[in-house]
Amino acid sequence: MVRLTKSSNKQTSYRIINDPDFSGKSMGNIREMTGKNVKLTPEEQLLNDIEDSLKQLEGTPMNSNITAAKLRSGHSYQPTTSSNKSGRIDRPIHSNKKRKSTIRRIIKWIVITLILAVVGLAGWLTVKAFIASNNVFNGNPLAILTTKTRLSEDENGRTNILIFGTSGYEMSESAWDGAMLTDSIMVLSIDQDNYDAYMMSLPRDLYVRNNCPVLDKTFGKLNEVFYCAYAEDNNERAGAEALMAKAGEILGLDIDYYAHADWTALVESVNAVGGIDVTIETDNPNGIYDSSTGLRYAQGEVAHLDGEKALALARARNHNYGDFGLESGNYAREQNQQRILAALQQKALSMGTILNPVAVSGLIDSLGNNLITNFDSSHVQTLIDIASNVPADKINRLPFVSRLDGGPDLIGSYSPNGSYLGEAPLAGVYDYEDIQEYVKQNLTADPVAKEGAVIDVLNGSDIVGLAAEEADKLEADGFTVGEIDNSPVDSTATITVYQLNANKTATAEALKTRYSIDITQGGLAGYETTADFIILLGGNTNNTSN
Repeated sequence: MVRLTKSSNKQTSYRIINDPDFSGKSMGNIREMTGKNVKLTPEEQLLNDIEDSLKQLEGTPMNSNITAAKLRSGHSYQPTTSSNKSGRIDRPIHSNKKRKSTIRRIIKWIVITLILAVVGLAGWLTVKAFIASNNVFNGNPLAILTTKTRLSEDENGRTNILIFGTSGYEMSESAWDGAMLTDSIMVLSIDQDNYDAYMMSLPRDLYVRNNCPVLDKTFGKLNEVFYCAYAEDNNERAGAEALMAKAGEILGLDIDYYAHADWTALVESVNAVGGIDVTIETDNPNGIYDSSTGLRYAQGEVAHLDGEKALALARARNHNYGDFGLESGNYAREQNQQRILAALQQKALSMGTILNPVAVSGLIDSLGNNLITNFDSSHVQTLIDIASNVPADKINRLPFVSRLDGGPDLIGSYSPNGSYLGEAPLAGVYDYEDIQEYVKQNLTADPVAKEGAVIDVLNGSDIVGLAAEEADKLEADGFTVGEIDNSPVDSTATITVYQLNANKTATAEALKTRYSIDITQGGLAGYETTADFIILLGGNTNNTSN
């Protein structure tokens, strides 16, 4: 530290000398002594601000003629005494000043110590984050701070991410028998510009083609795909890419990214944020009970879950006799897994967590040790931006059973010869066309495809195969074709488009443009259908259709 003392010349000026006990170097004091503006370093200014705050705290007037700085700067000052009527001598004034100065110095260094502790804690968390990011992300960890890279997108401008968890507390096949089977499989599809997101869960028991030498089979359940590719060389990347490819095949999506977590990641992350709140949802008025995990909750109850209870709810599926509330088994479990991730996202991004260094440190530890991704470090700022702008309650769910749009189930039990082998598309084993159409309808940026209007195509001409030919063209351009048939009315030379569903405005406009005709409202006499539109083709179709 430094203090100011008088120089030997006659003018009133001061020079700075070393003095470790000097602490009155406030801007006001120096100006008062020198009559000049003195520029302080940031560190000196911080001390000055603390000093001024302490003076206000103690009630010391800022314009006092006798300042603590003057007392410590070498000004001579003689304590005075006075006698009261009783003849008692009052205590010297400098005794109280010295006590205040000592208190001020102690408080100041406590404040400085706290500031340094906070700065040190932030630095420690930063170092931990860099170490953890080196485990979780590819590339240079410094890119987290210096670079913000846009995520890859598919033809619809969406980024698709596979999120899967293996059935063990650690990322090791030796954790227990079956630990590398994927207990949960989800795909998150995000629009980085409009900040909308869709979440799809794939049944782990979905029956798929899968060439798996380690299990000596060419087909099996979806939850074996990661392990089959991983087991050849204990290759994490190979297993993840195999599962990304299979999930993409089922959904009709290009999936570029993945995040692989184990049970510990979920348990420790939930504990780090102090637990999460999940509303129990079931069709059973008695709530849910699962004997395998010991869970019992009432319908509509807001359950506060620690890490182990969150894991239990993520795994519960009413596997045993007497269980209730999760009668749909894996499908109920998938919905609860999505609710748990949504609650964890919301809690992790809350100010209570962000401002809690213990919670932040716990999250860093849990994710750094138990999460593997193929994201680059330069993607982190983009991911944080997306997570901050897509709240959990704005993530749209796309279930394949009990659809929110009221459509038919797309997946069901697969039990050939009465023996359960898993789940399969209701359209047929390995037939994913209906699933892909459902996903496309929701994720596409094309308003016509999003409406998903069904169009019946009828041949009203004498040209054989005209309706089938036009139907192929419509499907190639993204329209959904229903029935293909001959017209019940006499042949015609013109094309007529009938609109039965007034809500399908985008499709109506597209058909109007396509055929350069006005749309006829209402149905076709003598023809019954549940379609949204009917196209009646005349003999001159080839001359008018685009």
